[in-house]
Amino acid sequence: MKTIGDLPDQHPNRVLASINDREFHVVARNVTLLLLALTGQDIAAAGNATESWSLAESWIHLWYSAFIPTKVLSEVQTRVKPLIEGVCVRITRRAEDKAEDNLLGKTWKFASGNTLRLVLRKEEWLLLQNFFDLQEGLTLEEARKVRAATTLAPERADYRDRWYFKDETPSMRLAKQRFREDGLLLPFGHPRQGFSIPNP
Repeated sequence: MKTIGDLPDQHPNRVLASINDREFHVVARNVTLLLLALTGQDIAAAGNATESWSLAESWIHLWYSAFIPTKVLSEVQTRVKPLIEGVCVRITRRAEDKAEDNLLGKTWKFASGNTLRLVLRKEEWLLLQNFFDLQEGLTLEEARKVRAATTLAPERADYRDRWYFKDETPSMRLAKQRFREDGLLLPFGHPRQGFSIPNP
């Protein structure tokens, strides 16, 4: 995707990229990020540079951070979720026509001239629309505990220490430990307030 993004604006040919993965969660994440980028590109093309910066920051936190600000969740729920829900409404209306394992495709066209085509099984479309909502009953503290049970597991302390030993500087070790503890991809001294929602 970076290669495609680095093509000059004057590139005369059409570019087609096929992205496929066996793991549905990876597909769901990629679709979310691409739809967020493409809808954001339309906003940025309208001349709103602030929105363009906000999009880049939202992308980073959706991809890497375990907890996100309310604004990022709101962007996903207002710009991406309706696109997926529109497909799901049509699928459920015609439920009798479609078997669960049939492949169903949707192509979105954006004002920027870009298109995105997504092909999933019916059950995956219906599952995808749930990815944009918080898991019911999952509090911030509970999410932190679940994450820490993996990233800070006591039985893996030796593994972590050997990994840190390879780092060049103590500051790198400190930054990596901070990320393991809070799950936020931010500069080391950056304030952590506002990252209060578990990343769905």
